[in-house]
Amino acid sequence: MNIAYYMRTSHYLQNIATQVDKIEPGWKVYEDKGVSGRLAFEDRPAGKRLLDDVKKGKITEVKVLRIDRLGRSVQNILDTISYIHSYNIPIVSINEGVTTLDETGNQTPVTGLLINVLSSLSEFFYHQNREKILVGIERAKLDGNKYRGRKPGSIEDITKFKKKTKTRKIKELLEEGVGIRPICRTLECSPNLVYKVKKVFYL
Repeated sequence: MNIAYYMRTSHYLQNIATQVDKIEPGWKVYEDKGVSGRLAFEDRPAGKRLLDDVKKGKITEVKVLRIDRLGRSVQNILDTISYIHSYNIPIVSINEGVTTLDETGNQTPVTGLLINVLSSLSEFFYHQNREKILVGIERAKLDGNKYRGRKPGSIEDITKFKKKTKTRKIKELLEEGVGIRPICRTLECSPNLVYKVKKVFYL
């Protein structure tokens, strides 16, 4: 079997060890680093390569650590699974013990229910974590000693700006040909920041 193993981290510094530990010899690994699950699967560099290989008949099975590695949007997760299923290829969620197609290539009612539940939980936890982050930022703003945001009117050192993790990631995505809007969705940043990176590195 030609097994594809898809890995994703939503932050460049996020620990990916738990996903790496599951890799077995012979698997073809597709890894998206620092890519938000809110970005459509087909818009991610490794995700797009995986779908292209599915279409070309190079893959017979897709494995992920958990369903949420496919995404954080119920609709996109279901669309991605449906596309892969259209080529009669099952998806295996290792931790959740779910195989999306049975031996005859059909999706059972129970499996369909599990996929919908897991996809919904994936989106729910995304919004829950996002809300916690926003609350934390607001609390930090109220505490002048803790808030480290750049003061209005201050000028950021260009050398330091170039070395920032998010700046480097934007540069990488630009070089891969990813559009400005997908970059903003992936890294949850403003278009102005992307334009600034383009200006600093390419103008």
